[in-house]
Amino acid sequence: MITNINYNHLYYFWQVSRHGSIAAASKILHLTPQTISAQITSLEQRLGKPLFLREGRGLRLTEYGQLTQQYADDMFAIAEEWLETTKGDLASINRTLKVGISDALPKSLVSKWLAPLIDNERISNLHCIDGQQAELLAQMATHKLDLVLADKPLDSDTPFKLFCHEIGKSQIGFYGNKQDQSLTCDNFPAALADTPIILPAKNSPVTSAIQYWLNELKIEISVAGHVDDSALMKALGQQGFGVFPAPLSVREEIERHYDVNFIGAIENVYQNYYAFTPDRLIKDSIYSEFVQHARSIDDTTGNQYE
Repeated sequence: MITNINYNHLYYFWQVSRHGSIAAASKILHLTPQTISAQITSLEQRLGKPLFLREGRGLRLTEYGQLTQQYADDMFAIAEEWLETTKGDLASINRTLKVGISDALPKSLVSKWLAPLIDNERISNLHCIDGQQAELLAQMATHKLDLVLADKPLDSDTPFKLFCHEIGKSQIGFYGNKQDQSLTCDNFPAALADTPIILPAKNSPVTSAIQYWLNELKIEISVAGHVDDSALMKALGQQGFGVFPAPLSVREEIERHYDVNFIGAIENVYQNYYAFTPDRLIKDSIYSEFVQHARSIDDTTGNQYE
């Protein structure tokens, strides 16, 4: 049984795995390639398993090397967090907060959630990144993101530890181009059968709920397309490509910004919103304050948070 490891050797391995080569890591570490190579060899001998395979002039991580890199990512990220605490009281540490935002979220609602983070004295820089939920959560797992906002809960088979906070929900309704008078509040929802509809991605919970609702009403529709980017979906609806679903919580902003009309609410169909925070040893009150603020925004828009 291995009882001790030289963590300098592990750190050298980690730098090589991150930068792709011993030569690149040597420039970061200010050590000769020969020294780094010897230290990694020593680590491999201690572990009894190879970490790299040579391919031509390059290196490729073995399966065990990939596993070791994942553990090293977590270990040295926690070490960096710990070193941050030497700068002063935890409550007074200024830092960059990196936020991942799912493409499916209404940006007008996201801006309300993020408002207190922009004014927070402990955050020197707020860095926001758009993307697919799965990609953003994978980045959080490797400590590249501090907070992820999304519209789907955490899958039970997610291979890393995260905290999932439900921060609100909104009933969904249909909106459409003002020039198209074929679908109005008076003939809704029956006239949906004669109108092209733009829906979120096929695997979206909202799409599934809308399809179930339509099936219950025995309404067959024509799907103009599936679009996961909420802003693009609204823009297509504005151009007359079809009616589209969107939250009622931002109805006034959607009608004003995209020059569309609200057509009707979808009974018992809601969009839920979630915030994902990392499972880290050093807890930060910024996360709990954010969740509380987002939930309070949901309350003020008339959506009962449960």
